[in-house]
Amino acid sequence: MKNVAIVGMGFMGKTHLQAYQKMENVRVTAIESNEFDELLRKKVDVIDICLPTFLHEEYIIKAAHAGKHIICEKPLTLTTESAARIIDAVQKNNVRLFVGHVLRFWPEYEQIKLYSQKEKFDIVHAQRLGQIPKWSTWFQYPEKSGGALFDLHIHDIDFVTYVIGEVESVFAVGSKNQFGAWDHVMSTLSFKNGSKAFLEGSHRMTGEYPFTFAFRAQSRESTIELNVVAGENIESISSNQFFRYDKGKKNSIEIEKKDPFENELAYFIHCLEAEEKNDVIPQEDVLYTLRILEAIQQSLETGRIVRI
Repeated sequence: MKNVAIVGMGFMGKTHLQAYQKMENVRVTAIESNEFDELLRKKVDVIDICLPTFLHEEYIIKAAHAGKHIICEKPLTLTTESAARIIDAVQKNNVRLFVGHVLRFWPEYEQIKLYSQKEKFDIVHAQRLGQIPKWSTWFQYPEKSGGALFDLHIHDIDFVTYVIGEVESVFAVGSKNQFGAWDHVMSTLSFKNGSKAFLEGSHRMTGEYPFTFAFRAQSRESTIELNVVAGENIESISSNQFFRYDKGKKNSIEIEKKDPFENELAYFIHCLEAEEKNDVIPQEDVLYTLRILEAIQQSLETGRIVRI
């Protein structure tokens, strides 16, 4: 049994709480947003940080110094320099850090990962489109959220490197909001194995446009396509189509419906209880994703191809 404290009760904090409530080996002993230093003196095994991104470094380092294990929502932070300070604090205090790149635990994406281990994806196309989150204003500011690039586009950047491998170069175009945050980004990733990925992420959708995400992977053998339409956010999915096209046929891919956040958090807790290595989201992958995001940001600012 692990005692968990959730810090931050916005949309993601509530999502994590609901996931923990389904788990028999977790007890949520505290929910805190204000008295963090006092919380660190309590008998808590894990601090689950669901705060705005710009607060992550400060709170992770404090938790590490207090000897607490840490679960942190993506993005870990907004620069590789900040990430290095975080990793240094975690290692010096002999605690563990888990970063929530949830697509790696999303059932449809888990299946796509399995396909990628059997056939090479030559071309990948992914979209993640939505409105600017309405539950808080901090998403609008580049110094606080990193814009759609770090808050939304990161999901597909992380996943394509997970299923394809190392990136050779990136090129990106996009638009900024009135505060200077990249709120619509289109990226081309060229991989060392010759594959290409074309990715789009947006916080710029207007009106009642639903939160939508899609993924298409093409190999020599098949095409795999996922299209999901939700409501304002991911909590109310209205359409989920998952198909594989091969040998002249279109086949629906049937998978067991599971809560990806519960999958993710249960795995993190298991790693702690069993003292096992985190093989699904190792720290080197977290750092690599940040490195690719910084390269995309450089391409957006300069209009040039950036080699990794």
